[in-house]
Amino acid sequence: MPKFYIQKLVVTGSGKEPSVIDFCSGLNLIVGPSNTGKSYVLECIDYLFGFEEKKNKPYRFDKGLGYDCFKLYTKTANGTVIFERKLDSTKISISGTDHNFEHGEYSTGGTGKKRIRDIWLQMMGIDEEHKIYSSQAGKKQAFTWRSILHIFFVKQDDVSRTSPLLLKPSNYYSDTASKWALLFMISGKDADTDETPESKEIRKAKRTAVISYMKDTVKRLSLREKELMEAPIGNALDFQSESERILAEIEETQSQINASLTNSKKLMEEIYLNNGKLTECETISDRFSSLRSQYRSDIGRLTFIIEGEKGKTDLPVNSTCPFCDNKIATHENASYVEAARAELSHIRVHLTDLEKAETDVNTESREIKARVASLEEEKERTDAFISDTLKPRISGLKQKLENYRRAIEIANEISIIRREENQLKAELFEKETEGDGLTLKYDYRQYYDHEIIAAFEDRLVNILKSCRYEGYSSARFSLETFDLEINGRSKSVAHGGGYCGLLNTVVALALLEYLCDKGTYAPGMLVIDSPVSQLSESEYKEKSETMKTSLFKYLLENHDSGQVIMIEQKEKMPDFKYDEYENVKVIEFTKNKEHGRYGFLNGVFDDN
Repeated sequence: MPKFYIQKLVVTGSGKEPSVIDFCSGLNLIVGPSNTGKSYVLECIDYLFGFEEKKNKPYRFDKGLGYDCFKLYTKTANGTVIFERKLDSTKISISGTDHNFEHGEYSTGGTGKKRIRDIWLQMMGIDEEHKIYSSQAGKKQAFTWRSILHIFFVKQDDVSRTSPLLLKPSNYYSDTASKWALLFMISGKDADTDETPESKEIRKAKRTAVISYMKDTVKRLSLREKELMEAPIGNALDFQSESERILAEIEETQSQINASLTNSKKLMEEIYLNNGKLTECETISDRFSSLRSQYRSDIGRLTFIIEGEKGKTDLPVNSTCPFCDNKIATHENASYVEAARAELSHIRVHLTDLEKAETDVNTESREIKARVASLEEEKERTDAFISDTLKPRISGLKQKLENYRRAIEIANEISIIRREENQLKAELFEKETEGDGLTLKYDYRQYYDHEIIAAFEDRLVNILKSCRYEGYSSARFSLETFDLEINGRSKSVAHGGGYCGLLNTVVALALLEYLCDKGTYAPGMLVIDSPVSQLSESEYKEKSETMKTSLFKYLLENHDSGQVIMIEQKEKMPDFKYDEYENVKVIEFTKNKEHGRYGFLNGVFDDN
């Protein structure tokens, strides 16, 4: 389990509002655009680790900003340890609630009784001074905090380097020292450990065991080669050429799918538009039908009035009373016949116009229905072409492409196996013919036994597979190069900066897990700047299956080995709901004065 983690970074200055970043004990992601102070956070942490300014490595602090005091709060099992350092000072003061650490001022240099490097080693549980070998001849040097800092504190300049991440990138620090420093972290073995020279019998037994192991390995490789040769792989170069052709065909088919989908969408929009017009026609037709019924009812009523008035005028009129024989006075009655006839004529004209309008609407309705039927047929044909032709075609092409890629991988693996087999056979011959009287050297390789390497490789392979590394077939950790090899090829030969950044991150994560699980001492943290900024992947990959997305998914789900602080560009971040993951903190700089936190230092803006 980690011995400590960083709780908080505070930068202050006279008249300045303190700039504070709070960290969690798990995964911390510092994201945002360039020039917002993301890398400045790491510079501040390194400053409190004891960074000393040199001609080739100056401080990256702008004194004109007014910030001149740096504080780092750490949490241990017994309380807190607080580190404080002024700008341009070679002293770091220690305070806090963990009284296992003596309070006071400590020197950043290598001289003096109270050195900050000793405090940081104590934070990992290393309470005594240790020496490590700096050459195979037996030369020694002190094991210090900065002997190992490069393996868990990776700045932007180093994250994509092609040289081994586990070796300190310095002209003044030997590779042997780096290898022994890591060995000490793993096993606790240092240059002061008493070593009794091995007897001739022991060396002979070891050689016999190595020879046996090498023979078994050659046999295993031969069996694997035989197994692979049974697969119909063909010519890898032909498959490569065919893969390129299929990729072009996939692109063309995808363009057809996109064009057909666009056409289908346009057809659906036109169908909706015409259905709307059809609905309007039906509404108008209903209104015309109602009006026609009204007109016909009015015609019937008026005709009745006219016919009734006409019948009335045909009746005989009595001029004398039949009872008293007196003359009956007559009165003129009002007649509505003419008005009724005029209205009837007017209504009949309206009815004629209405019937013509109904005919026009019905004609338009039929035309619209025919248009809709035609559009639906065309859309059905388009959709059927997509689902029945184009999608099966692209699915078949992708499967064929995957088969070709698998065949290429098999061919490559066979080639790698043959190289390894030949190399092992050569080494086996040398081992079988070497003498027994070799003098004992301070060679790190005799202490990195098979169990150490195998356990470390297991973690490397697990993370590589989780990251969906492209073209992966095999991986190993080479003691000769002290770096990761993929498919039998070294990192520097096979991969560019973007891939190196990812692979270096994988190595750092695997080592963090290994040391926390099996190491004698473990930093319990990993700080890394922009590991995937340069990574570019095929556009044909699904976003959910990219190496970048898979790496972040692994980090979100596997950060129990210690604290991880990662800096990355916002636009390079995969789309995850980060707040749904436990013990994950996202610290975002927006570079926007109106929204969120602009950058790390309060009141400092990039006006370019």
